[in-house]
Amino acid sequence: MSKWSRTHGYLVAVCMVSLTVLVIPASPATASTSRTVSREFDAPSGLAVSGSHLWVTNAANSSLSEIDANTGAWLANYRSPAFGFYRPMAITAVASDLFIANANKTITEVNGVNGRLLRRIAGPTYHLSNPVALTAMGNHVLVLNSGPSGSITEISASTGAFLMNIRGAAYAFANPTAFAAVGTDVFVADKGNDSVTEVNASTGKLVHVITHQGLSAPDGVAIGSGNVWVADQATSGVTEISISTGRVVTNKTDANGSYGFWHPTVMISTGSNIYVATPLGTSPMVTKVSATTAKPYWFMCNTNGPYYFSVLSAFAISGNNLWVASESGANSKTPGAATGALTELSLDSGALVRTLPTH
Repeated sequence: MSKWSRTHGYLVAVCMVSLTVLVIPASPATASTSRTVSREFDAPSGLAVSGSHLWVTNAANSSLSEIDANTGAWLANYRSPAFGFYRPMAITAVASDLFIANANKTITEVNGVNGRLLRRIAGPTYHLSNPVALTAMGNHVLVLNSGPSGSITEISASTGAFLMNIRGAAYAFANPTAFAAVGTDVFVADKGNDSVTEVNASTGKLVHVITHQGLSAPDGVAIGSGNVWVADQATSGVTEISISTGRVVTNKTDANGSYGFWHPTVMISTGSNIYVATPLGTSPMVTKVSATTAKPYWFMCNTNGPYYFSVLSAFAISGNNLWVASESGANSKTPGAATGALTELSLDSGALVRTLPTH
């Protein structure tokens, strides 16, 4: 993708059952021996902020990295077998605790203050078939299970108890890949069905299934200014849907080069603005879009950098800044020594704050 060097509009920059779960408390000895200070990532796949700490799941070496979100200082890496990490794909924070989804159909809960293992959640009752995304809703954790038999598993964040599994033909899950929650409702982007499913997560009841209307391989979702925003990977655009009516408000593509979209996937929202990741191509980038007007503010890519963007995989917001995870090592500072990098940007201007690793 080429670098755009013009101003457009106000684009100002360029390119219900309880179950006994496995609970393994971490002793002081266990905690100390599992904690290292390796300063490298290995395919960072998920980001979450808890207090002043940024937590990073590394899919390739099945580990968890802890970063000071204010300074970028490396604090620790966790790789002990006791945690049960296995190609972790997603992470979310609920109060001071972290929940990590593993590819071996388990969830690991870790204390977000001291990194201690709290419990490992597994078993057939949870229906953890292919957990790819997590989100918090009050004191509950929602787990999105992808694949043709997709579903949502709801877990108590306090006890780890199974609450419900939402599935069935009525939900039209064919290959759900992302979701976002607002109030008691959750919106699920289904890449396999070109649809968005709205579910009342407190009851498990279907609200409605939104199909067609410009949706094409939706692979990311965020909530902003009272509407649902969906990343349409196949059309290289985003679709805005009214929460109140379920109807499409607008479809935006990069036909005129204003947005920089190219098969977008990951999304995150501050409420008033949406940030969209174009993860692949010759110039992976991040685009900031107004959730009120749908106009682009800026998009940033490696030609503006050095951002070290490559295969963008996750976002997290800390204070006034946006953290971006790059899963590949193609543009990392130490290719071969580690795969992947983190980039911190200003939410306002997109200006580079820092990149990690620093060596």
